[in-house]
Amino acid sequence: MKTANDVIQEWIKRGYVTSEQAQSNKDMYESYITQAKDSILSFCNIPLAANMPDGLFYPWVEIGYSFSQGGNMTSGGMVVKSISEGDTSITYGSAESGSVEGSSTVDYTSILNRFRRLP
Repeated sequence: MKTANDVIQEWIKRGYVTSEQAQSNKDMYESYITQAKDSILSFCNIPLAANMPDGLFYPWVEIGYSFSQGGNMTSGGMVVKSISEGDTSITYGSAESGSVEGSSTVDYTSILNRFRRLP
């Protein structure tokens, strides 16, 4: 079973953060990592209390880091760009399902879909 600490250790190995940064910002990093875990499990329709499946560890590492850098995860095929009220108008932009958007966009759709369960 992988934990938030394992994710932080992987960030250190990949050079995303230093050991000192990991220690001094541990609570903040764990918050982003938990957010990423909840987003991944929700997208895959896995109960939030479940452990992260082993096959999703590296997407968890990358999505968690993306969240810490201001990225987000979209779970629908379209993103609402604008909404008008008079005669109701909604403008959509495209986003890949299960992709991470932010400073670096990475698409984990194919990996996440392998773990996705029917609701």
